[in-house]
Amino acid sequence: MDVKITGRLLIFSLFKRQKMILHLVLIMLLTIILGSLFLPPTYEAATAVMVQGRINQEILMPLPRADSSRTVMMNPKEEVNTEIEIVKSRPVMEKVVKTLKLYDRPIIQETGFFGTVRTIIRKVRSAFTWVLTKIGLVSAPTEEQAIEMAVLKLQKALRAEPAAESQIVRLKYRDRDPVMAKKVVNTVTSDYLRQHMMINLNKAQCSFFAEQIDIVKADLKKLQDQLVQLKEKTGLLAFEEQSRLILKQLDTYETARTSIQKEIINIKAKIEKIQDLRRTNPKLLIPLPEIAQDVQVQDLENKLINMQYQLNSVNQRYTGASRQVETASSQIKELDKQIRQQVNQILDRELAKLKALEAEKQAVEETVALLKKEIERLPAQEVALSNLNREIDTKQETLAILWKKYQDSLIAQNTDERLDNVKVVSFAATPLKPVSPNLVLNTILGLVLSVVVSLSVAFFLTYWDDTINLPEDVERYLNLPVCASIPEL
Repeated sequence: MDVKITGRLLIFSLFKRQKMILHLVLIMLLTIILGSLFLPPTYEAATAVMVQGRINQEILMPLPRADSSRTVMMNPKEEVNTEIEIVKSRPVMEKVVKTLKLYDRPIIQETGFFGTVRTIIRKVRSAFTWVLTKIGLVSAPTEEQAIEMAVLKLQKALRAEPAAESQIVRLKYRDRDPVMAKKVVNTVTSDYLRQHMMINLNKAQCSFFAEQIDIVKADLKKLQDQLVQLKEKTGLLAFEEQSRLILKQLDTYETARTSIQKEIINIKAKIEKIQDLRRTNPKLLIPLPEIAQDVQVQDLENKLINMQYQLNSVNQRYTGASRQVETASSQIKELDKQIRQQVNQILDRELAKLKALEAEKQAVEETVALLKKEIERLPAQEVALSNLNREIDTKQETLAILWKKYQDSLIAQNTDERLDNVKVVSFAATPLKPVSPNLVLNTILGLVLSVVVSLSVAFFLTYWDDTINLPEDVERYLNLPVCASIPEL
């Protein structure tokens, strides 16, 4: 007759293989515990940085013939993501690696039995690598290669994570040496603050206006000296009536030339600012806030942010070699290229505008030159005096404009919110306890895993066991009744 497999049969099989189950559990559990003990302890240090969203009013570069300055609204989330990229940028990482010499670290001397064993293993491995290098089987990396590998390793190990529902960014780093973990994360924070200021602090505009002021001052002094000499020589104080009409026309064109010159100065300062930012930070996509207001640039920037968010989401679900990650990465590269092309087009338009203004200035100067030739028909002394007075007035007006621009640029530089929107909440302290390995957690997980594996192996062997062990097996496979059984001797 047919006999169904009952729980009794399963329990019998477990008791039959209880030694095997116990041995498997003990072996796996001891392996996991020993592995945890032999793993080097890792310490984690962390700092907290607060990144505030900003409202930046650009007062240095107003639009031509505009009375109001431009205001750029920065999204806090975009600001946080931007600062995270600055934290992990190559200039910051390379400075930290060179400062702490992470590319040439000595072997850490650990205490205790397991620490001594780990130290011996590392020394043996280092000696083996040295021998392979000496006999030529392995090439020793140069200092530049060692620095590059250390930079890549630091970029991978350093974690910059924004805290949920806040503007706090936590910088975390794990190392076998707790003191080194603290030094690395604090050095990264300090170098990041310097890089943040270097990116946002723009000294090119101030220096440009200062240079122009020195040039105008020198020209004005020469003109004033000439005027004094001319007055001492001739004693002239004013023009005659016949020169007033021509002088009025000349004054009109001189005013127009001054206006054009001011526009040229503004555009040159803007172009120089863009080029300076590109030189100091080649990875910067949008060098000026006012460029970000361009409709096409805004659209491409929004798409880039969305694609970066999608890439982060895809990275959490797939590996780096997956098709989804590669597609998102290629789209981000394409958007980056499009933004750079659009910024280049804007810069080209500014250069074209500058050329047009210079051509207009040249035309005005030619007209001024013609008027001056007409004035030369007037008494030479009177004309010279008038010209000197007019040029002095023009230089003084230009100097006043440049001084105002220079003062505005200094005020804006010292009160720029971009320099004050990042603050360190707390620096890292030396961690006292390692974050890994967690012996208790590993033991509990190892116990659960070993029990599951052992029971699975026992059930698997029972399933494939075709020997007759119980009276029910005789009735099931031989169809014979069991009269008596002899217990195990």
